[in-house]
Amino acid sequence: MMSRSLRVTYLLLIMLPAAVFVSAQTREDSLRGVLAQKALPLEQRIPTMVRLAQTVFFNKDWAQGVRIYREALVLAAPLKDGQYRAHTYGGLLGAYYIMGDSIAARRCLDSAMWYARRTTSKKIQGYVQYMKGWMEVRSHKEIEAIRSLQQALALLEDEPAAAVTRLSVYGELAFVYFQWYDLVNIEKYTRLALAEAPRTNSPDDLVSAHQDRGSYFINLYRSNTADREALDSALWFMRRAFYIGQANRAKLAVPSSIPHSAIGIANIFLAFFANTDAIKDSINYYNRIALEEARATKQFAVEVGVYNTLGSMAFEKGDYLDAIGYFRAAVDTGTKDILHNKFDLSQSNLMLAESYERTGDTARALHHYKQYMTLYKAQFDEGKMNNARELEAKYEIAKKEKDILEIRLLAEQRNRQLVQARVLAGQKDRDLLAARYAASLKDKALLAAEYEKGVRQQALITANYKTAKREQELKVMGEQMTYNRNMNKIYAVLTIAFFLAGLFLYYAYRHRSKSLAQTKKLHDLELGRLKQEHRISMLAATLEGQEKERTRLARDLHDGLGGLLSGVKIELSGLTALTTDPQQGTIVGKSLHHLDIAVDELRRIAQSMMPEVLLAYGLGEAAREYCNGLKKSGIPVTCQVYHYKNDMDPNRQVSLYRIMQELVNNAVKHANATHILVQLQQSDTRIYLTVEDDGDGLDKMQMTRLKGAGLANIQSRVEMLQGKLDVQSSPGTGTSFTVECLTTAEK
Repeated sequence: MMSRSLRVTYLLLIMLPAAVFVSAQTREDSLRGVLAQKALPLEQRIPTMVRLAQTVFFNKDWAQGVRIYREALVLAAPLKDGQYRAHTYGGLLGAYYIMGDSIAARRCLDSAMWYARRTTSKKIQGYVQYMKGWMEVRSHKEIEAIRSLQQALALLEDEPAAAVTRLSVYGELAFVYFQWYDLVNIEKYTRLALAEAPRTNSPDDLVSAHQDRGSYFINLYRSNTADREALDSALWFMRRAFYIGQANRAKLAVPSSIPHSAIGIANIFLAFFANTDAIKDSINYYNRIALEEARATKQFAVEVGVYNTLGSMAFEKGDYLDAIGYFRAAVDTGTKDILHNKFDLSQSNLMLAESYERTGDTARALHHYKQYMTLYKAQFDEGKMNNARELEAKYEIAKKEKDILEIRLLAEQRNRQLVQARVLAGQKDRDLLAARYAASLKDKALLAAEYEKGVRQQALITANYKTAKREQELKVMGEQMTYNRNMNKIYAVLTIAFFLAGLFLYYAYRHRSKSLAQTKKLHDLELGRLKQEHRISMLAATLEGQEKERTRLARDLHDGLGGLLSGVKIELSGLTALTTDPQQGTIVGKSLHHLDIAVDELRRIAQSMMPEVLLAYGLGEAAREYCNGLKKSGIPVTCQVYHYKNDMDPNRQVSLYRIMQELVNNAVKHANATHILVQLQQSDTRIYLTVEDDGDGLDKMQMTRLKGAGLANIQSRVEMLQGKLDVQSSPGTGTSFTVECLTTAEK
């Protein structure tokens, strides 16, 4: 039995918020608005459809998301560049793998790899390698995953526009090393991810990077509990991730970011802080948020974490039965997830075994200890860890060798330039020697004429003066040109700054306008929802009043007027023995016959207003009896009931019975049908009522008039049932009405 406080906590945790999916719907509407542009080129339409498929798949409906992926593949078929189909197949393989269809996921991976070889886009090639590693991580092939992810990094290394995929690769590598408790590589990839996240302009990436960094500091603190700065850093990063997620809820593509942050904070408080009332309140607060958000987004791993936390708290207090309940819920929830985390599941089994051991149930304790050891062995395979470290070292060595080769290439280029300079210098030296030899000859000639020498020396001095003057002028011109270039740079920087400021103001204006429009739209949607709920409640009250009045009238007719007619019949029957005149006897006999007809008609009216079979035996038997009664009166009606369990709410059965009556009466009065079929079928919690006839049928104009007037009462009852009404008809082929609803009202 759970303690009273834990029962209250559990009831608070299961109250899920209805507004989790608002942001996803807003994003979906925005993407559909972009796709509605008829002039949108295929090169932009296909990536937009891939983003829409991802949004619909993760936040709304798996099957619909896969259909959108398939439509994108059809649109990409005419394009020669393989990057569009490679990108789409990469997203589709992730969808199929999450749905549990690993064979289809493998086929999509093969197609993505094939088309990636038919494009020059390094970004798409790196993305396909990343998705290959992503699937290998979740298939517990960590060694192959590390190899694929490192190949992805090599392709994305020099791609400025691939920040999102690069960040995802860092996250996957950090995830693998987290499982192996490799702190060196965890620190490396979480640091790279935190530096890369701001470049993507995505709140999801910022939240994920802060979560991973916080997890690294938690592991660092566990390795050295004296390092309180590591614990403070872990709590700071986790809280930062939580606040970023809450502040950007409308922009989050993956709403599960918030519950992951909340459970991380709760676990830090539980594991490393003193057991005070304030700390317990904080743990309960973050656990509640984590479980609400996790259930709303189907994040089984977060649910497992919350149950483990609650179980650990109960275990520490000595409430071992409560602890067993929580840890069993963690194991059951973890095994439902096809991508379950072996480490979390192993810890759940370990704590469950210890709880059973404390209660003296050694058989169950031994069973869960074995489960823990099996998962632990698979998780911490030393061979895998060593091979991964070897691959990581080879990758770093290859990267360093690449840098060394680049340095050597630059050195060789500089050596060639130096050799060329030396060759030119040798040529200049030879020219200089030749010039000196010629000068010596000239000197000998000049010795013969001192006057001529003096004249030439004077000319040389003049030439040197002119040369010096020219050099000075060139120097002044060079300084002026340098000044002009600097001024031009300053003007260019100022122009760019003013331009960027204008862009920023324009973006802020657009963002504020969009936010106001979205706020108004959400308000209008909420107002419409409240009006609809009010109308349905008023309609339900009206119909309930009508049914009560029908029941009262049926009871009054049956008990009052029925009894009166029966009494009159008994009194007239007494006159039969006293009457000797044959003519009077005939009159009394006719009166008795008319009274029998009146009593039968009274019973039929009372039965129609509130059939006793419906109240006693349910909708299925009431439908059969109603149709059999019509068949006896000459109306060709057939009733079929399949798999009806009679577990429907009584008031809802009455409403569905009235709908069936109205539809059959309409078919009898207006359809000129030779046969009417009434079919009632149940599938799990859904009820299907079909009324078909082979009569005249309706054209479009008649259908419009029928929906506007004739079906008003039926449509009102269907809305009260929160169901759907489908009408199929065409002239000469008859009419089919189908009502679909649930056995109980939705909350």
